[in-house]
Amino acid sequence: MQLLALFTVLILNLTSTTLAFPAFLGNKPTLTSHQIGSPAQLAAASTRPTNPASTGTSPGSGAGAGGNSTAAGGACSSQVLALAAGIQSNIDDQNNELTTVNALGMVLGQNPLDMTLYGATQTSLMGFVTKGILIRENNQKLAPADNAAIAGLAIVAGAQAEELNLTMSLAVPASGAIDTAAAGKTVETLKKDFAGGIDQNKKNLAAATSGCTPTAAKIVALK
Repeated sequence: MQLLALFTVLILNLTSTTLAFPAFLGNKPTLTSHQIGSPAQLAAASTRPTNPASTGTSPGSGAGAGGNSTAAGGACSSQVLALAAGIQSNIDDQNNELTTVNALGMVLGQNPLDMTLYGATQTSLMGFVTKGILIRENNQKLAPADNAAIAGLAIVAGAQAEELNLTMSLAVPASGAIDTAAAGKTVETLKKDFAGGIDQNKKNLAAATSGCTPTAAKIVALK
């Protein structure tokens, strides 16, 4: 019990430090309650956004701004580098989703179930899921019209819609009673979904920079 509580505290600490929105996202978009659930569920995602990082060029400007690189086979354009940084940020968030849903599964294994711990961990998971959606939406805006990652980003969008609904279904109901068997099945589904999402975004990252040469240092700088 003590080890489980300590582990979940670490997860919640992770939430407080990693839910800050990446710099390239700029001001955090406003979602309606029907999109992301109740205010309580979003508490973990309410960190202050940072100023957007400069990518050097605006979308649609400069040589090759609408393509994968400034020249075929050459260095990737600033727009593509920003997209690559965004996809990597989404992967980082998905890793946090997977860690947190694993913690939620451990909480569900308790007997009796610690409702406070369960609620806090579910809220943490909700924060990561909603953050991931915002990152992916921004990545779709960043992607040049002919970028090879566009189709893969659409796949991630579809998966995230399911993940959002599943995560919302894990919220503590008004009755305060959790169907642990049903919740456990949902958690197992989310584990597979998050792992699949990570694999897909790794493909997206490779596709985003296909046809040009990315510089890792530049990608990190844009995150």
